[in-house]
Amino acid sequence: MQLVFSRFGYLICIISIVGTSIFLIESGYSELQVLFFAAIGSIFFTVLGEFFMPLFKDWKPNFKENFFPDASLFVVNYILLQSQLLQIFLASIAIRFSGGGFDVWPTELNIVLQLVLALVISEFGLYWFHRGCHEIPFLWRFHKIHHNPQRLYWFNATRFHYLDVTLLQVSGAVPLLLLGAEGKIIALVTIFSTVHGYWQHVNAEQDQRLLNYFFSGPELHRWHHNLEPEIANHNYGNNLIVWDHIFRTFYWPKDKNEQLKNIGVQGNFSNNVISMTVDPFKR
Repeated sequence: MQLVFSRFGYLICIISIVGTSIFLIESGYSELQVLFFAAIGSIFFTVLGEFFMPLFKDWKPNFKENFFPDASLFVVNYILLQSQLLQIFLASIAIRFSGGGFDVWPTELNIVLQLVLALVISEFGLYWFHRGCHEIPFLWRFHKIHHNPQRLYWFNATRFHYLDVTLLQVSGAVPLLLLGAEGKIIALVTIFSTVHGYWQHVNAEQDQRLLNYFFSGPELHRWHHNLEPEIANHNYGNNLIVWDHIFRTFYWPKDKNEQLKNIGVQGNFSNNVISMTVDPFKR
């Protein structure tokens, strides 16, 4: 069971949930309904893995340091201030009405092929914004909230400052919108990102082997959360790792040493949701 989950769990999850999401969207279900289904499905897989086969037992989350601040930010970002999916569709409407963009998207392609193409193109914007968050001090003020935890688990995927996650999603959507991609393709990229994001932070045994050369999975992303900047400033891919190969920021040491557990950021930062929201604006 452990071998199957660590080697094939990600593929089983991503193929079954994204495949079902494509079917549901093509059948007329709303994007928000399908996004909710995909999120629940991915959470089920990752929580199961963390419970039965955790990578590090001392990374088990607690309420005060993990669940409460993560849930608080989730409520603020995705419920009180609306989901990023709605913002992307509003941006899409604005671009269409302003007459901007190019009508060159290959809508005649099979929807699966369109999704693959969209993931590669959107990843270019995601890569450079994410890299900028690590290399531009002002953006790092907001992004370090995501890196602050000293243990990784599935819910870290939603731990972002609102400004950070909004600009990240827009950076991935704008290239697709400018090329004239349909709303359902933007939605499927968002759905894929949601499913993949929980896996990317999972505290469960993973042995994805060749997949690590294509997807920005947990084995790579754990190094991205390292306390040492010279290690952390790699593997910027949000879903795919393709642009890290091209721009030479791919990092995957094969030895699983203790430095893998050395995650977080320099200094101590508040877990209070008000502080996490307001402090980045201060000098």
